[in-house]
Amino acid sequence: MPGHQETPESLIKKRARDRRAQQNRRDKRAAYVEALEQRIIALDTGLENLRQICSGLRRENEVFRERQEHVQRIVASWTRYTLPQCFSDNTRTVSPILESVEASSPSNTIYPGIGVNDDRDTSSPNSVENTMSSGVSATQASQLCSRPLEELSQPQWNLVPLHIDRNSFVADCFYLAFTRPDLVRACPEPPQPIDFLYGSKKNFLANIIHEATRRWPCRDPERLAAGWLGYHMIKWMVEPSEERFSRLQDFQKPVPEQLCYPHAFFADFMIWPALRANLIKYQHTYDRDDMVGMLTCCLKVRWPWNKPYLLPTDDGHLVIRSEFYDIFTKLEGWGLTREFIDQYPVLFDGVDTASIHYEIC
Repeated sequence: MPGHQETPESLIKKRARDRRAQQNRRDKRAAYVEALEQRIIALDTGLENLRQICSGLRRENEVFRERQEHVQRIVASWTRYTLPQCFSDNTRTVSPILESVEASSPSNTIYPGIGVNDDRDTSSPNSVENTMSSGVSATQASQLCSRPLEELSQPQWNLVPLHIDRNSFVADCFYLAFTRPDLVRACPEPPQPIDFLYGSKKNFLANIIHEATRRWPCRDPERLAAGWLGYHMIKWMVEPSEERFSRLQDFQKPVPEQLCYPHAFFADFMIWPALRANLIKYQHTYDRDDMVGMLTCCLKVRWPWNKPYLLPTDDGHLVIRSEFYDIFTKLEGWGLTREFIDQYPVLFDGVDTASIHYEIC
């Protein structure tokens, strides 16, 4: 109020109110700080308890892992088998069944953009039974092989590998092709290379392979080459025929282990026949997903970096360079980096690793 003069008594009361207000603020601040300190102490105590629990669980996990590996080694020793004499020559990198089977009749078919003729000859049909008949009796073969012997009398092009139940990772990706065999049959032969790299709305199988391989941590040449080989393998497996079998490269054709022993789906897509055999032989000794994940990182086509692997045509399409096709359709055109070889030495049992090793420059 203008002209209002505070009396000494009112000033004393005002100062007393200010002191009480300041003291209340100090008390509240002190109580809040003390509560925070108590909360920090409680959190620190809880964190230390959790650290102790984690440390104990980590030690238990290590013990369980060691026990699991021990049990896996024991189980693996039970499931290891001896192949018939004609199958178990460790000096070979390719099973004798592949050497005994002639390819299909000569063909002048040339894939678009690929200047390669298929001069393989399969005029005389052979069977797995004929291969097994030398050095092993029917009784011995039936004890060693999960497939009925009457099936082994069929031509090799009609013998599809034996598989266990659907497994994860690669099988989950490629398995879709087997859920729609009608769509796979309708897919063209040969496919368009660009479909493997960027997908396709017209080619069901090529698009499935694209979806599976686009997550691989590798170069496009590996995706294209692996996709091309896998495409023809799946086409034959979905609907076996002598013509489709003739489109497989020699190193793709099943080894006896694939025909006689149930195994995970992805093993049929391993490039090297000897490694496919070991994948099946030691399939209980490694984690499938981890192994396949590392394989996609370490699998290499021996093709120079940044060198074009596709060629444009006059009609606007892209086709595979013949030099690149010649590389990835030969066993020596593929390699594995040292990381995979060192991580899974059991898969290279009896294998010349020097011929497979790929050195990254």
